[in-house]
Amino acid sequence: MHNSERRHQNVRIKLATPRKSNAFLDVPQINLQHLQLDDQEDDDNIRLRTFSSSKQGVVNRGDSFRRRRSRSNSLAPVSPVRVVDEVQTQPSVPIDSYRVMMIGAPGVGKGALLSQFRSSECINAYDTRELSGEQNISIILNGEESELTFVNDSIGNKDEMLKADAFLVVFSVVDKATFSRADQLLNMLHDMDVSRSRPTILVANKIDLARSRAVSSQDGKCLACTHKIKFIEVSVAINHNVDELLAGILSQIRLKREFAAVQGTREPSSTVHWYKNRSVVRASMKARQMITWVFGKEDSKFKNCENLQVL
Repeated sequence: MHNSERRHQNVRIKLATPRKSNAFLDVPQINLQHLQLDDQEDDDNIRLRTFSSSKQGVVNRGDSFRRRRSRSNSLAPVSPVRVVDEVQTQPSVPIDSYRVMMIGAPGVGKGALLSQFRSSECINAYDTRELSGEQNISIILNGEESELTFVNDSIGNKDEMLKADAFLVVFSVVDKATFSRADQLLNMLHDMDVSRSRPTILVANKIDLARSRAVSSQDGKCLACTHKIKFIEVSVAINHNVDELLAGILSQIRLKREFAAVQGTREPSSTVHWYKNRSVVRASMKARQMITWVFGKEDSKFKNCENLQVL
């Protein structure tokens, strides 16, 4: 082949290769190796999600693996793929385990959210499957390990709710019907007398779809403040605020239990008034929402409901 022919061939190959454009955001790539490692976790190894948190926020310290047979609360290395063999002579320390109910209308992304909880890596963000059964996730938060057992429930099974230590009420910001369903579920928790004694977080998903948004951030905060619960906006598609939510669930459980231990009761006494006068509180929150909109200064109650590191 002559040199001129080789040059023409090279030009054709370069032209056939599509150029990467900066005009659009890239869809996160699926890490198949990571998915295979997740399958191995069920057999021999367990993934540890590690975080440090304070009132100022959450820091992801990375993921690691260790042998399932070992359950100490010592910090594991932060390598995302390294399997750690614990020293067999090290005494076993009990690990606190909590049940978390994920409730909300079908299609709001509960299954995708749960899948993303399992790893720091951005996984198949657009997977719409609803995972069934219980999913266990081990977390080291501020040096102390706990296990969260997530139960995905679209119906709102009351028997399962009574077993839960915390609740995630999930809706989609692009579907107002799912927001109405979240309101119904919060009323159900209210009527069952469980939402004031157990951490409850209202989760607004799919905030990356800003142009299709049907539920405002203020409406979400207003509903959360009405029930005196926490509120957070996430996007599983771009892995936004997912770590903050996962660490926040455990933080809220620990804070509630610490408060109850100090008070000698499971529920704060300050909640009695608002709990008995929910309609009055809702009207008050609407008024605060209007003031926020008019003067452009966010109310302190709205700010507090978004901080999952404080009660």
